[in-house]
Amino acid sequence: MKIKTSKSIDELAKEYNDELMKGVHLLKEVMEDFLNHQLDRDKLEGVIQAEKKCDRIKEKYIQVLFQDKRALPFLVEDRYKIITLVDETLGRIEFFARFLQIYPFQIYNKIIDDFGRLCNICSELMKMLVETLELMETNFDAAYEKTFQIEETRREARKIKFNLLGILFKKPEKPLKVYLTSKLVTYLYDVISHVEDIADYLRGLIIKYPSR
Repeated sequence: MKIKTSKSIDELAKEYNDELMKGVHLLKEVMEDFLNHQLDRDKLEGVIQAEKKCDRIKEKYIQVLFQDKRALPFLVEDRYKIITLVDETLGRIEFFARFLQIYPFQIYNKIIDDFGRLCNICSELMKMLVETLELMETNFDAAYEKTFQIEETRREARKIKFNLLGILFKKPEKPLKVYLTSKLVTYLYDVISHVEDIADYLRGLIIKYPSR
């Protein structure tokens, strides 16, 4: 079924990115509450709904993309790949939010600082991703540099992830809490890792096409 829209590709892209960042900012707020042992699970529903709203915008974007064939400086297929990759990241964010909704424990005090840093990196990388996507439209050189910033930040996140897991796996008590908390760490890092995958793809596009 076709979705009626009079918006352009650029308008839909901005609408998508704005909604994406609303979800990211809300998740950051929820995580700050979680680290303060004051998790409001109802707020997580807002993160889930942001993903759903973005999915509807994505459908309109794809429809306009294939109708108008307006994809410069890329091929239509490249733009389709970009929006689907970003949507996969949002799907991972939604999965993390749903997992946190049913996570039955408070966070270990010993890992609060490192886990908080991992949460901040996730938010920072999502912001950097949106900035890179916007730069891809006007400034390939700046976008290219931004992809390396994403890669470097992901490396920091990987160190934090394994530090967190190292602490958790040394805890002999409450094996279920250790297991579920390690999953929480892993699912959050999965979002971060996927952002880097997108950055790698964008870098490949920049190499593929003439500089602008």
